[in-house]
Amino acid sequence: MPIQFSVIICTYNRANLLAQALDSVCEQTLSPSAYEVIVVDNRSNDQTKSIVERRMELNINLRYFLETQVGLSYARNRGWHEARGEYLAYIDDDCIAPKEWLAVAWKVIQQISPSILGGPYYAFFNTQTPNWFKDDYGSHMMGNEARFLNADEYLSGGNFFVHKNLLKIIGGFRIELGMAGENLAYGEETALIRWARQNMPQASIYYEPRLFVYHLVRENKMQLSWLLRERFAAGRYGYLIFTDGQHKMRVKHFLGLIGIPVVLMYACSLGILFRDRKKYPYFQNYFYERIMHWIAVYGKLYERLRCTMKKL
Repeated sequence: MPIQFSVIICTYNRANLLAQALDSVCEQTLSPSAYEVIVVDNRSNDQTKSIVERRMELNINLRYFLETQVGLSYARNRGWHEARGEYLAYIDDDCIAPKEWLAVAWKVIQQISPSILGGPYYAFFNTQTPNWFKDDYGSHMMGNEARFLNADEYLSGGNFFVHKNLLKIIGGFRIELGMAGENLAYGEETALIRWARQNMPQASIYYEPRLFVYHLVRENKMQLSWLLRERFAAGRYGYLIFTDGQHKMRVKHFLGLIGIPVVLMYACSLGILFRDRKKYPYFQNYFYERIMHWIAVYGKLYERLRCTMKKL
C-alpha cells in the first residue's frame, strides 16, 4: 500500500511533550504501512534527538531531521520536502492524537478528496487550572457539522492536513510568518489557505469535527500576561496576512490608536467593576471575553503603523 500520510511534528525544546505526541501518532489504528512520521527538530538543545532515536529503534516509519534555520515555517517546509506521503498531516508537538485520527482522515479523503482538511482541538492540562479558566479558552472548534469552509473561515495549524502537490504549487509556508524559537508569531497556515483560495478556486478546504486532537494548555498560557502578548501578536500577524503589502495610515487608524487605550482603561476599571457577574463570575472572564478583542485590534493598528513608517 503506498504511503498516504506523512505525519509531521515540528518541535523546539519540548522533549518532554514531544514524547507523548510521538507515541500517539505512532500508535494509530490505520495500517502502519499507510503512513510515516517525521520529526523536524528546529535546533533544540534538549533531549529531543535522543527521544526520537529511541523510538526509531521500534518504528521503521519514524524519521528525524534537523532544521538549523530557526522558525516554524522553515521546519514545516523541511518536513514536506522530506515527506513521501500524498497528504501531509501537521500536528503540534504538544498535542495528542486519538488512535483513530488518521483513520478518520483517510475516510474523509476517500469520500471528499479535499485539498486541505482539518478539525478541532480540545484543551487538556497537566497542571491545576485557575478557577476562571474555561476549557473553551484553550480549544478551537468550528461546529459539529462536517462541511466545506466559508471564505472567511480558517483551520488551525495544529491539526492540519494538506495535499503535498498543493504545497509544491504554493511553494510552502511563508517563512516570515509563524513561531521562531520563543518569539510569538502566527499565521503561516492561514496565509497558505488564503493563497489557495485566491489562486486555486478549485482547491477545497474541509472541516471534519471527528478529526480532533487534544492540545495541551501549558501553565503559562493560563496567565493574563501571556494571553495579552498572544492576542497582540495575533493581531499583528493577522494584519500582515490580510493586507497584501498595501500599507497606509488613514485618519480612522490614528483615531483607533488613540481611542482604543481609552476604551481599555474604561473596560479595565469600570467595566470590570460593574460587569455582569453571572456571565463573568471572575474579572478574568470579563477581561478574556470582552477586552482581548481590543488588544488584537490594537496589534493590527500597531503593525499597520510600523509597516507604513518602514515604507517612508
